[in-house]
Amino acid sequence: MKALILAGGFGTRLRPISSTKPKPMVPVLGKPNLQYILENLERIKEIDEIVISVHYMKAEVREFIDEKMPEYSKDIKYSVQPMPLETGGAIKNAEPLLLGEEDFLVVYGDVFTNFDFQELMKAHSENDGLITVALTKVYDPEKYGVAVLDEEGKIVDFEEKPRRPKTNLVDAGIYMVSRKVLEAIPSGKEVYFEREILPRFVNEGQVYGHMMPRDRYWVDLGTPEDLFYAHQLALDEIAKENGYFTVKEGAEVPEDVEIQGPVYIDRGAKIGHGVKIKAYTYVGPKTVVEDRGYLKRAILIGHDIVKERAEIKDSILGEGVVIGKNVILKEGAVVGDYARIYDNLVIYGAKVLPWKKVEEYEAYIKIKLDPTKVRPELTPDRCPLGLPECIYKKFKAMAGEKPPCDECIENQWLF
Repeated sequence: MKALILAGGFGTRLRPISSTKPKPMVPVLGKPNLQYILENLERIKEIDEIVISVHYMKAEVREFIDEKMPEYSKDIKYSVQPMPLETGGAIKNAEPLLLGEEDFLVVYGDVFTNFDFQELMKAHSENDGLITVALTKVYDPEKYGVAVLDEEGKIVDFEEKPRRPKTNLVDAGIYMVSRKVLEAIPSGKEVYFEREILPRFVNEGQVYGHMMPRDRYWVDLGTPEDLFYAHQLALDEIAKENGYFTVKEGAEVPEDVEIQGPVYIDRGAKIGHGVKIKAYTYVGPKTVVEDRGYLKRAILIGHDIVKERAEIKDSILGEGVVIGKNVILKEGAVVGDYARIYDNLVIYGAKVLPWKKVEEYEAYIKIKLDPTKVRPELTPDRCPLGLPECIYKKFKAMAGEKPPCDECIENQWLF
């Protein structure tokens, strides 16, 4: 049997973390999500070949597998999308590599889960449907595809991102698919599998659902908040076996460091004296946290430098970030790879693009979060966020009357 991993998305909502890496390569506890999926598939003896559908930064995916997973036991082939084809179009584009198999497994590359795919394969073999969908329960189903099951496990209603969900059962982005389904997908076009193809076969009575067990976690790595949640679940799992904090080989942690787990300090990290590390913090490999730093629910992806007395709370640092002395970073701030935040800055909830240098104190950082509360007379003449002068003047003119344009809101006032 063959498995198809869809790994070609742009990961727009996950920027700036996904600005420098493909979405499936975003790491959880130092390991790219794609690696978790491949390791899960490697344990399934029925799967002998894996096809990875790539587009955005496709060379990064190939390079990682060639260099970091050279001894992987399954055959891997790549289906290159000539343009963004979305989920259904990507499946159709991989059709030449899926020949010879009646059914195949499809896994979205942004799904972080410990679900055993063999359960879905078994469920599919026991029903007469063309598609079997892995389903899970969530608290916010309006963000996903919502399914309604009958007593036999057949999906009788399916709606993508409904305003009023009928259930809290959602499509987990993992499917068993019959080759006959490929005949319904047009070639060379953008096609959404979950919006166009799946509802069509639901209406024909050809789709079944399989519930994930309650003890299996599942996260759609779509936003920085989802990345936080994935780390939280992973840290909880490790805590069950290894205790509330893990310090990997080569990490240096002085005795006066205060740790309140679950906490994971990766290999080669160096922690200074008097540092406080609170719950749900991940310190990536070869990261340096200088004396009297404070970390709480922080994700430091790796090779970062956090200078003395800096405070990082509910925030994410990409790779190679430098945080200056006395910096306060909190409320969901996300800093892209190799950016630098200079000393004594306070940043609440902002997103900093990769390689950006933030040099001056920003007292007006809340502009980007709630523009309706800003008045032109309270803003400086030059944009402290570093926006072009023309955009900033337009923003000041509108600030007393209405929020900025949709483009500015969509870009979330990135530095």
